[in-house]
Amino acid sequence: MNEQEQLMDNLLNVDLEIIDVVRELSQTNWDSNSLKAQVGDLLKIRDEMVQKLMSAKGDDHQCGCGQEHSHE
Repeated sequence: MNEQEQLMDNLLNVDLEIIDVVRELSQTNWDSNSLKAQVGDLLKIRDEMVQKLMSAKGDDHQCGCGQEHSHE
């Protein structure tokens, strides 16, 4: 597994964890400060992972649209 695949796998795991914590938070009627903090922390981690993934893709000069673009 290359670095981008590993990052995407980790990102999926963080997303699933966020969903679980939000689900648990909704069951407490959104009244748990510790769960709210946990969601905030997970979102921060997720944002950092997305930034790292996007910077890793920066070397790949394809935007994903299927067309070639010149980068001068």
